[in-house]
Amino acid sequence: MSWVWTALMPHPPIIVPGVGRGREKEAAITTGGVETLMARLSEMTPPDRVLLVSPHQPYSPGALCVNRASAIRGSLAPFGAPNPLFDLRTPVAEADSLGAFLSSTGIPVSFCESGDLTRDQGSLVPLYFLTGIFDRLPPTVLSSPIGLDIETAFETGRALAGLDDGRKWALLASGDLSHRLKPGAPAGFSPEGQRFDDAVVKALENLDASILSGLPRKTLEGAGECGLRSVMIMLGLCSELGGTIEVLSYEGPFGVGYCNAICAGQ
Repeated sequence: MSWVWTALMPHPPIIVPGVGRGREKEAAITTGGVETLMARLSEMTPPDRVLLVSPHQPYSPGALCVNRASAIRGSLAPFGAPNPLFDLRTPVAEADSLGAFLSSTGIPVSFCESGDLTRDQGSLVPLYFLTGIFDRLPPTVLSSPIGLDIETAFETGRALAGLDDGRKWALLASGDLSHRLKPGAPAGFSPEGQRFDDAVVKALENLDASILSGLPRKTLEGAGECGLRSVMIMLGLCSELGGTIEVLSYEGPFGVGYCNAICAGQ
């Protein structure tokens, strides 16, 4: 089997101690969920390759955008913590073959070459924590799902389950939930925010993507989210692998929903 683990993780820079400088304690449920997630991943078979899906990577309308830059660098300096510097070993050949495989299944794919991680907290924050569980971070393919509609994002996850290139892969789906959970939230307040987040948690716990695809447009547009497509890819992959999803934590301490989850028994 190609996929050794599948996980969902939020990406607020404030949970990195060098950025939060104490304020990460205000998101103790989230940081505890990240710690649990990393502990669980460290017990699993180490992957040969990681596919990291970030909504803050460059995107292409109507397609999954796969980053095939040969060298990708960046740090958390823009968020107040200059170290560590991430220097990814990008497996360009595998990025190309992954894109070609998905295209062969009918998933729309485009390629970009962006070597700058500076503004991509969707990748930087997960990478920060992943480096703590590996002697050396596995070669990582970065991608953006933002150009996909939510149904195609789910089908992308289902299609990924058929990948078999002789390597062990892991999926890290990065995404925050609603940014509108309470007054003063980054995107303002909307009552649709909590409705959306509750639906995401329910969909994950029940491994039921229809809960999200069936949400009214008012809720989807009012949520102000960045992680829905990442969640749908995870749901699609886990459903095809025959696993169940365990939600490790959920909270919205700064008006933004943060959820950690893992596909168990895949």
